[in-house]
Amino acid sequence: MKEERNSYFGYKIVSSFLRFIGSFWFKLEIQGQENIPTKKRCILAGNHLSNVDAYFLFKSTKRPIHFLGKIELFKGPFKWFFQMMHLIPVDRSKKNPLAIEKSVQLLKEEKVIGIFPEGTFHKDDLLLPFKPGAIKIAELSESPIIPFAISSNFKFRNKSIIKFGKPIYVNHLKGDKVKYLEDTVRKMLLDIEKDLQ
Repeated sequence: MKEERNSYFGYKIVSSFLRFIGSFWFKLEIQGQENIPTKKRCILAGNHLSNVDAYFLFKSTKRPIHFLGKIELFKGPFKWFFQMMHLIPVDRSKKNPLAIEKSVQLLKEEKVIGIFPEGTFHKDDLLLPFKPGAIKIAELSESPIIPFAISSNFKFRNKSIIKFGKPIYVNHLKGDKVKYLEDTVRKMLLDIEKDLQ
């Protein structure tokens, strides 16, 4: 247990620092925070606007989040940083059995996985088509997906919102499960827009 705490020491320092700095810049409202389990496994999956999105998730839970990140991050001089932050490398040019295997393993240890199913960030209000990774990981690990939606223009002290939905148990779903997750996040974004009006 002590060894596990030590492995997250750097993560906790960085995430605490980002929470502190972010609190000055963002006027953040967190909705549905009670949907994030305090101890059990889950997958956080939602839209991706910016690299700053991680801050909104750090602010929403103090549990360590194992994000899936592009493999290019591990090829530069900051490889050590992303390893310290427990990122799981994903090669976007091909299938990723190792990334899926690692994610499933962590979930079976009751950890939290963070994933952006669009595969990249963009500043459009429209969602990019979701990739199937989050669904595949949820099926193999029998873990709930907690959908989230972020709305922010990232300007100083402007209101930003992150909204978490009810758990989705994909093994109970019929039909196109990827589309179901995408539609859920899209609806949450529309709900946020009403809150911002």
